[in-house]
Amino acid sequence: MTDLRDRLKISPDRIEEINAVLLNPDMRVMNEFLEVVAKYGTPEEINAKAREARKMENLLAKVKAIEPAYLDDLAWLTEQRDQGAFITIDDYRRKVLGNKVESTEFSKDYAVTLEISA
Repeated sequence: MTDLRDRLKISPDRIEEINAVLLNPDMRVMNEFLEVVAKYGTPEEINAKAREARKMENLLAKVKAIEPAYLDDLAWLTEQRDQGAFITIDDYRRKVLGNKVESTEFSKDYAVTLEISA
């Protein structure tokens, strides 16, 4: 294992070469990359925006702005969830199949998902 690990070492002269490419103001690909970063933000900024956008209150505000008629349905679903009206997929399979559930393979290709997205 140490032989493989040793092969991962980057020599100082290679680091210099990489830095020369990354820091060269005439390197078109790096300039274009930096334009994208300037436009959309750093990975940390993008992830922070995504975390904020995923918050339920922000998703519901978006639904209210785009299709307010759906808010009542979403409130009903939330109420049902809070009352424990739904069961897990595993519990449903066990309820329907009984002991056969242990020997049955299930494909995730046809899974049903409820999603609220932008």
